[in-house]
Amino acid sequence: MNVDVVRNVLSDEVLSRFDPETDEATGLPNACYTSPEWLRAENERLFARTWMLAGFCRDAPGKGDVCPVEMAGMPLLILRDNEGEIRVFHNVCRHRGAVIAAGKCSGRKVLTCPYHAWTYGLDGSLRSRPHFFGGDRHDTDPGPGAPGLVPVRHAVWHDLIFVNISGDETPFEEHWEPFARRTRQYDFSALRHAKTLEFDVKGNWKLIYENFYDAYHVPAVHPRLNEMTPLAERVGARTEGPWFHNTSRMIQPQEGRGVGMPFYPGLDERGRTTEWYFHLFPTAGIQLWPDQLAVFQLHAIEPGRTIERIHLYFIGEGATEPQYARNRRNVYDMWRDLNTEDFEIVENMQAARSSPGFDGGVLSPYWDPATRHFAKLVATHMTV
Repeated sequence: MNVDVVRNVLSDEVLSRFDPETDEATGLPNACYTSPEWLRAENERLFARTWMLAGFCRDAPGKGDVCPVEMAGMPLLILRDNEGEIRVFHNVCRHRGAVIAAGKCSGRKVLTCPYHAWTYGLDGSLRSRPHFFGGDRHDTDPGPGAPGLVPVRHAVWHDLIFVNISGDETPFEEHWEPFARRTRQYDFSALRHAKTLEFDVKGNWKLIYENFYDAYHVPAVHPRLNEMTPLAERVGARTEGPWFHNTSRMIQPQEGRGVGMPFYPGLDERGRTTEWYFHLFPTAGIQLWPDQLAVFQLHAIEPGRTIERIHLYFIGEGATEPQYARNRRNVYDMWRDLNTEDFEIVENMQAARSSPGFDGGVLSPYWDPATRHFAKLVATHMTV
């Protein structure tokens, strides 16, 4: 069914619109933002086949800590094993498919299915099957060939846990290299998580993501941000594989961004006045300033509804110490204000996606090459 949905939306005629130069190309058609069937296809053909930000090491800080998450419409669980290593598994029992961990828990020695009490070790191995051979006839030693929890390919960077459910995406180190190459001067080990902001947006995840890398809207939507870095100092997003990135100089740093908080240790003068925007296809973003790191995570709930979380990290004592409490509040307020401005536009555009007067748009050759690149990435993953 998903193949038919994709072919109906991305016909040969539609696919041909992404090939010309940007000023003759278009973005994605309306159905990609409004169709429930298309979103189901995205879970299968896009989200499950790419590196996705699934969770955080801080959610399982100690041995035996377990954190269930949902990715690509599937229940997964993140845990820390007896050696202190992060592991990710499909959160389903191999017997009858019950969800094993319904909520976060800590200090577990084993994982027990709530349906028939099958137990699994923190390495995913099956440990016991009560009454498996009849009443009081237990299987207490299933052996190494027994059906354990199904592992999920994953990778860890700093506090962030990424998963590739299909298992066939490029190696994570190769995937991550464009970001690592451009941020060598930043000591990310100094970061500490301080707060996560959550927003329930009446808009498709792609509209939010496209807005992330769009600098063109700053003067009309974000007057305060435009004072900090005027549009004349900005450039359109550059692209490299799954990455969208741009950078600019902070002409007038403000409270909440560039003023009042500790900076990364060892930054040179350029680093102390530079902001970076990195967006990792399909749903993650990392925005970097000299005094903070903001990690964006999108979760598509419905075609017209997305949960956005912003995970905010500060340098060292800036994340926790009382003398920085007011400055942290300035950062939180800044992000809430900017996001409120963005969401008004995103929800505006979502309503317009039902109109035949729009079906992909007219693109600026300077600002919109990234929009064309995004459309091609979506189309490639959905049609291969």
